[in-house]
Amino acid sequence: VMACLLEGPIRLAWGLPRHLVRLLATQAAPAATAAPAAATWTPESQRTGVLAKKLGMTETWSEWGERVPVTILQLVDNQVVGIRSIEKHGYTALQVGAVDHQKPWKVTKPELGQFKAANVAPKRHVHEFQVSQDAVLPVGTALYANHYVAGQYIDVVGKTIGKGFQGTMKRYGYSGFPASHGATKVHRAVGSIGSGGDPAKVWPNKGMPGRMGGTQQKQECLQVVKVDTRWNVLYVKGSVPGHKESILRLYDSRRIPFTSPPPFPTAAPETNPGVTTMPKVKDDPLERRLMHAQA
Repeated sequence: VMACLLEGPIRLAWGLPRHLVRLLATQAAPAATAAPAAATWTPESQRTGVLAKKLGMTETWSEWGERVPVTILQLVDNQVVGIRSIEKHGYTALQVGAVDHQKPWKVTKPELGQFKAANVAPKRHVHEFQVSQDAVLPVGTALYANHYVAGQYIDVVGKTIGKGFQGTMKRYGYSGFPASHGATKVHRAVGSIGSGGDPAKVWPNKGMPGRMGGTQQKQECLQVVKVDTRWNVLYVKGSVPGHKESILRLYDSRRIPFTSPPPFPTAAPETNPGVTTMPKVKDDPLERRLMHAQA
């Protein structure tokens, strides 16, 4: 069954709980702002990243009938809230904020002053993205899902799901001891951690029980399968770190370059929102697999 978007309330065929479906349906794209001045993109240019909320996973189908697992990421209230320049700070970067704060009285006075100077609503999440000098955007510029193009590759950074204190079998995949005769209360033990005579120590980085997860992880070279500007949503192939509704950082992939110039320095708001899918692959993937199996 293909995951589809209907006119009106959104419906996802598989994977998302009802409360997330309602959440996505109530969060429309932010109000349109003035289009940023267009610039010429070069291979040395570095665009800004964005902050996206992970809504969950589902599946879609390619034009060849191949099932593609995707993660749904939504850009919520992304705006430029600050600029770092070489003259003043020694480097060039943009501060991007996301998710308007529903309780501004809980924001600290220094942060509130920064948002007031930028003339933007207080944001719950702010992160700094280094950019090239030709990719600087004015303060207050809104960033939308069409900042990315269907078919391009991105890098996603997030905090992994914390698993608490775990043993070596779960943490590192150790096999453990035999589960039948002769084993007494050592079925999931670590085993040897080093010899007593030589070298008479435990080697660094030896796998031991400890805290698992809850660390920053970067998932590289994920392909954007679909861009939906109606709901400001990206469909990214594969999985990304973090639990549902966590905030992730999205960058242009540094390993797989663009095949054509992207929107630079960012895309203007869509006048006719819709869904954009990646170009059709010329070769049938199923036929290629059959040829590989017969070889």
